[in-house]
Parts: sequence; structure tokens; C-alpha cells
Amino acid sequence: MAGALTVKEAESVGAVAPAEARPRALEVVLAAVAALCGLGLVMAVSVQGPERGVLLAIKAQGGKLAVATIGFLAFALVPLRLLRRFATPAFLVCVALCLIAALFGREVNNARRWLPWGGQPVEFARFALIVFCAAAVQRAGPEIVTFRRGMLPLLGAGTLLAGVLALQPDMGNAFLALLTSAAIALVAGVRLRWFAVLGVPALVAFAFAALQLDYVRNRLAGFFAGTPSFQVQQSLHALGSGGLFGKGIGAGTMKLGHVPEAGNDFVFAIVGEELGLLGCALTLAAYAAIAVCGLRLLGRAADPFARYLVFGFTFAICFQAAMNLCVVTGVIPPKGIDLPFVSSGGTNLLFCMSAIGVLGNAARTRAAPSPVGRRG
Repeated sequence: MAGALTVKEAESVGAVAPAEARPRALEVVLAAVAALCGLGLVMAVSVQGPERGVLLAIKAQGGKLAVATIGFLAFALVPLRLLRRFATPAFLVCVALCLIAALFGREVNNARRWLPWGGQPVEFARFALIVFCAAAVQRAGPEIVTFRRGMLPLLGAGTLLAGVLALQPDMGNAFLALLTSAAIALVAGVRLRWFAVLGVPALVAFAFAALQLDYVRNRLAGFFAGTPSFQVQQSLHALGSGGLFGKGIGAGTMKLGHVPEAGNDFVFAIVGEELGLLGCALTLAAYAAIAVCGLRLLGRAADPFARYLVFGFTFAICFQAAMNLCVVTGVIPPKGIDLPFVSSGGTNLLFCMSAIGVLGNAARTRAAPSPVGRRG
């Protein structure tokens, strides 16, 4: 059959079926992401505008959004086979960068999370972890249920990254790394008994390491004593003061030195103050749409690698959002973590937009059906 691709060849290049190039669930995800990015730009201008000026605030956040959009487009177009091929070396390089930051990086707030030449590698490491885990599931095949081919590479990678992050220390992202790899392993079919062999010791070691830090013990003591921290008290006050419709964009006052990290970790409190309960509900609806539609896209993936890319990045984004919202509302002890697409942190925005690019790429890329050749 001259000029026709076999099924194997189609899978190797990741052919996209034109009729299914843009599934409805993917359109919903992209619309939700666009809405959240727009909200993030508005909140950045509202929070930074009084101090830096509106134009400078737009320029700063707009520049971060432009770079993140380039990341989205790049990973939406890159062949998935390249991601799979370089999954292991990319992950090891990212772990090494996190270790360099822990050992030689500049210290900020009693932690070394920045590389000596600038930048935080943790978001790149989380990205590489998900790609590595998806590739490990693909390699394991039916042997994913075994300890050696299933649990060991998946949770081993998460434990390795978490251990390096704990050295910085960055216990929040260490916990996310452990939980993300464990979630992929669980959904992929790793037997539960293997979690007792490797998962429980890893969790115990993580808890022990976290409790060696004074700030962790103090936060936990205050949380279990029923005494919200200063950040959470101010956050709850901001949320409650917005009422149903909020005070209006730019009209909030809690961002003026009252809510710490108003543009990053606690930006949702400013959303509540300025856009009210209605704005908060719409924000939650956007994340719910990403979660539901992301999971609906699982069945469209061409192979296990693509499938677990979709699951891993959907889980990472939505669980990070859930953690941030729980911190802001005082449901869990305070921990600095960005709200995906809305916080003004540029590195996290790049991670989230690149993740959506991969998600869309994996959902659109399907092995083309075997074509009918011409006679002759």
C-alpha cells in the first residue's frame, strides 16, 4: 500500500485523527484555563497596581503569561515519543538541579530553593517526575502489578525527588511529589500490598523529617490547638468581607499589607474580597471543570504513556489547587503553595501551562486507524 501508514507507524509518529482533533472535553479544559489565567492577570494588577503602577503590573504578569503560553504551545506540539525517550535523563537532571539548589543555592526564609544562578527547579522536577512515571507505566506493561516493574520505579522516583526537596527544605512540594507518584502507581494497577512495603516507610520517613523543622511543628501545634495562624486569620477576614458580590475589582483593602503573599499563596482571599462568593464559586467551577474533563480525556489517549500523562498532570494541577484552597480557608495547616494559573508566580504558571499543553497533546494524539490502500 504505497503512501499509507501502518498502524505501528501511525503510533510511532502519534498521528492525529482530524475528526477528533479537538474533543469537547479538551475545549472545556482550555476555556477554564483561559478564564483562570485572565483572573490571574486581573488579580496581579489589582494587588501590584497600588505599589508598582497598573502598567508595570500588566507588563510583569503579561510577560510571565507570554512565556507560559510559549511553554503551552511547545508541549502541545512536541511529539510524545520524544518526551518518552528523554523521560529518565530529564528527570535525573531535574533532581540534580534540586540538589544543587539545596546544597549551594542562596538562602531565602531559612530555605535553599533557588539555584546559584537564579530560578527554582522544583516545578521542572515535578513536570519531569510525571513524564518519568508515565513512561515507567508504558515500559512495565502487564508487569505493572509487580514490585520491581511497578512500585519500585514509580514510588522510588517520587521518594528520590521528595528526599532531595526535603533537604532544601520544601516539605510541601516533597509531599506533592510523593503523592503524585503514588496516585499514578495506584491508578496504573500497582497492588495495594506493595504500598505497605515501600509507601508506608516513605511516608513515615517524610513525616519524621518534617517534624524536625521548628516551623512545621509550630504550624501543626497551632492548627490542632484550633488557633489559626496570622495569615489564615487575615485570609478568612478577607474572604468574609467580600459578601456575595465582593467590593469590586481593585477596591479591596486587605491586599495592602494585611494579607501576606496576597498575590501568590493567598490570592484566593483577595478574589473573595473583591469578587465575593460568586467569584469564588466560579473559580472553583473552573478547577472542577479541569478535573472532570481531564479525567474524561483519559479514554482518548493512544497508549498508557499518553493516558498517564493526562492523569498525572490533571491530578497535579487539581490537587495543588485543592491544597492552596484548603490552606487559605484554614482547613489544613498553612503551607506556601501557589494557586494554579491565578497566583503571580511565573515558574508555577509555566509548569501549569506546559502541563495543559502536554495534556492536550496526549488527548489529541491517537493512533490512526489502518488505512485502506489503493488497488493497483
